[in-house]
Amino acid sequence: MRKVFLVRHGETDWNVKMRFQGREDVPLNELGISEARLLSRCLKDARLEAVFSSPLLRARKTAEIVAFRHGFVPRVVVGLQEIDFGKWEGLTYDDLDEVEKERLSLWLNNPTGHDIPGGEPFRDFWDRIWSTYDCLLQKTDGNIAVVTHAGAIKVLVAGILKMPLSMVIRLKLSPGSLTTILYDSWGNPYLESFNDTCHLRKEPKKV
Repeated sequence: MRKVFLVRHGETDWNVKMRFQGREDVPLNELGISEARLLSRCLKDARLEAVFSSPLLRARKTAEIVAFRHGFVPRVVVGLQEIDFGKWEGLTYDDLDEVEKERLSLWLNNPTGHDIPGGEPFRDFWDRIWSTYDCLLQKTDGNIAVVTHAGAIKVLVAGILKMPLSMVIRLKLSPGSLTTILYDSWGNPYLESFNDTCHLRKEPKKV
């Protein structure tokens, strides 16, 4: 039996403004740092073998705070970075013109049938995330934390639950949330928790 803790990075100012972040290297804001500390506290008894992180700053900083409590540094894995939102990166929905809004609507309803302008095809993103995740599982035996992005976690959960690709976008993940996958002795995965934010309700005075 082992567990994989899928961690979405803490909040950024772009999360608050609902901007497409994608590959943009946006830092955590003050609340995001607090969320990372609370995640660290939540996972203090998880007996982690390793913490893996997307190279993007918002994930890397979250991972550093989580890993510090366990006495090691996170291992940065390029394959864990968020999908490339291409032309939409840095923009909000209201920033898009009518043509781009229509393209976004088409992509949201059928991400494999419509590409993001200048971005990463969804099928390539899916394959990249799963290839990277499988590699991490093969390299480790115990519990691990994977600090990454909403899109990546949605893809992993959808794959485990065998959801249609068109439904991935319907999954909702909050900054600083924790999703837990349990593997039994035969390697079968079970979704134990999804988008858990109970640890974020109140920050203790000392972490």
